[in-house]
Amino acid sequence: MAVVRWNPTMPSRPFQQPWSPFEGIESLRNEMDRLFESFAGSPQPSGIRQSEWMPRVDLLEHEKAFVLVADLPGMQQDDLNVSVQDNVLTLEGKRPCEPTENGQGRYHYSERTSGTFCRRFMLSTAVNAEKITATYKNGVLEVQLPKAVEAQPKRIAVQASN
Repeated sequence: MAVVRWNPTMPSRPFQQPWSPFEGIESLRNEMDRLFESFAGSPQPSGIRQSEWMPRVDLLEHEKAFVLVADLPGMQQDDLNVSVQDNVLTLEGKRPCEPTENGQGRYHYSERTSGTFCRRFMLSTAVNAEKITATYKNGVLEVQLPKAVEAQPKRIAVQASN
């Protein structure tokens, strides 16, 4: 029997990949991705599950109002709840899980998440809660939040001095 100096790049068995110090990083990354997907409610090959999800939202500030626009496809307006308290805008809702065709079959893969969601946004200035309006059309929610009169900019006339 011959003694051979150990070389980490030399495979110890035929058809084995050479050892690399980064060998475990790919499997660690895959495991981390799997864990994050399970927490985020991303699709799993085993089927659908109800979980929290986050709809895409834009919050714009204009001179006299804030405008929130949210993509909420497949929802009914009765499934949505919009409220404002202490300059915090809350958007809540629930998108039901859609059954398979005729109640038969099973999903092999699904990216259309269902379940409940809750988004909160801190508004930088006070809003007039009495004049807030919300409309829902074609899967898009738009909330108009007029700023309180004291929060709106005031134009001050400059007068000439004598």
